[in-house]
Amino acid sequence: MSTTFGIILKSGERPIGRRVGSNEGVQMWFTDELAEMLPDEVKVYPLDNTAQGIYTIGDIKNHIKKQNKDEK
Repeated sequence: MSTTFGIILKSGERPIGRRVGSNEGVQMWFTDELAEMLPDEVKVYPLDNTAQGIYTIGDIKNHIKKQNKDEK
């Protein structure tokens, strides 16, 4: 299952991250290079699926940090 996460701007939705699950596990990454500079408390919204526990930029950062530790 995969989900694109975005933030809501006055001009509309802006995709900022992607989460993809497979038999090998779940991978998550930022698709917008400026997104990781946003404050942790900025809310994110699933644009094409369910939130699956991801509600803020901080949640995305934590998921990426955890997956990077697990890969080592």
